[in-house]
Amino acid sequence: MKFRKGDRVRFLDEKGEGIISRLLGEGMAMVEIEDGFEYPYPVAQLVPVNPIAAPEPAKPQTTAQAASKPSVPTAPAVINTRYPDGIYLAFVPQHQAFPSAGKIDLILFNHSTYDIYYTLSLKDGSLWTCIQAGMLGPGRQIEVETLTPQDIDNWGSIKTDVLFYSDDAYEHRAPVSNLLRLKGTKFFKDSTYGEHLLTGKKSFVAELVPLYEKEAPAEESKPFLTQAALRNMLATQEQQPQRGHTSKPALKNQQLEKEVDLHIEELLDNWNGMTNGQLLDIQLRRMQQELDQAMADHLQRIIFIHGVGNGRLKTEIRRVLGTYKGIRFYDASYQRYGFGATEVMIYG
Repeated sequence: MKFRKGDRVRFLDEKGEGIISRLLGEGMAMVEIEDGFEYPYPVAQLVPVNPIAAPEPAKPQTTAQAASKPSVPTAPAVINTRYPDGIYLAFVPQHQAFPSAGKIDLILFNHSTYDIYYTLSLKDGSLWTCIQAGMLGPGRQIEVETLTPQDIDNWGSIKTDVLFYSDDAYEHRAPVSNLLRLKGTKFFKDSTYGEHLLTGKKSFVAELVPLYEKEAPAEESKPFLTQAALRNMLATQEQQPQRGHTSKPALKNQQLEKEVDLHIEELLDNWNGMTNGQLLDIQLRRMQQELDQAMADHLQRIIFIHGVGNGRLKTEIRRVLGTYKGIRFYDASYQRYGFGATEVMIYG
């Protein structure tokens, strides 16, 4: 990220913000804070606060040059410091009064201080088709497609691959792949879209890549579901047909296999009042139930889809799997699931 004199910035490693009074070179800048004093800071530890890029002097172009370089409109590089850093896909209805009644703009947001290379792909049979790829600067956004709810339902899912970099010194982040499953029925409902801080409009926003440490919310900060109520809910749930992609079993290459989606929205209709720990407990219970049943049915393979997120569910799944005998587990197919699934081979 390049700064200029007069840019307002905030600090990554401490609270507060200030204005760059001068650049020192070698990755350092002098920042004037509210007490009127200047302090030196590494540029890599500064984040822009609503930067406004100064317009560059226009250069005359010949007709041939103008024709060979089509203009590509980009959004201003503004990072809302009240919103967590990350990479997001936003579904923004064109008809804000009746969101489900019209077309929907799909927008990719790079709400971070990194430059990114990205690709967006759709499943085409057993292969993937890239619908858009490119580079996106910090705090910028780009429109991907204009869709109807039916188009979204036809897509089924969209895979996003992201590579992080910067022209300046930066903290390394591993490339990330995210598979977002899309249910068209959701986008036919006005209740799906709410006023969103990221877009400033009624939207449905999916977090693809979090770039912050998620803190567990304080238990008293939201309605608490008692353990007794949780046990009753689980008992009721176990008496009902299981939801999610608990498919088949299907015969494939002479091996019985099963796929189970552990995203909480696939397991529960309503999880209001539940803590993160309770949600995790439900996901792990389902995982163990499915694995135990798969072993009893003499299946040879089961795939658990857990997503990327902050990695806690994947870690806990693998901890539990480590207590089982007669199985081996590893990352499932990257081409099909990205980094969001664990494959279990059953030998017992």
